[in-house]
Amino acid sequence: MRIRSSWGGTPKLKSVQGAVSNARGREFESWIDEACQLYKDRGIAYIEKTPEPFHCLKKDKRGRAVVQFIHHAQPDYKGVLLNGQAIIFEAKCTGKDRILQDVLTDNQSEMLGAYQRLGAYTAVCVGIRDNYFFVPFHIFEHMKEFFGRKYATVEDLKPWAVRFNGAAVYFLDNAAVVPKE
Repeated sequence: MRIRSSWGGTPKLKSVQGAVSNARGREFESWIDEACQLYKDRGIAYIEKTPEPFHCLKKDKRGRAVVQFIHHAQPDYKGVLLNGQAIIFEAKCTGKDRILQDVLTDNQSEMLGAYQRLGAYTAVCVGIRDNYFFVPFHIFEHMKEFFGRKYATVEDLKPWAVRFNGAAVYFLDNAAVVPKE
């Protein structure tokens, strides 16, 4: 008897696809981290990755740990822009041809909304295949109203496109606080 997952693939294939997605996400965040360092070096912004809240249950001799997450996931990055405005955003990428609105957890959406109401610059840094965008949170959270559906394509997100130079995703390209080079 062959076991199939709810999406139609085999469990082993689903595990491999999960590992590929995780690797893609880590690489995407490394490109954002590189831009954060460049912005810091240029005095444009000071933005840091938000650490994941976890408790280490045990560690083996090879340094691998079994952890338990102790809080709901928060948005990935927080900081301050040159003009003194707070910035908070989530990073999401996909190898598919669209980004779904529900990739944000309820907690991430609630936090982005709360920061937005207090005047912070809130957004979702999106990677769709080899295309990168910095989408204001109010657009991302209201995809249905803006795009007629609860997902967005590369074409939909073109107004928020940002540069990628092979090492960094320049997510602040369209922000008024960033001097143009």
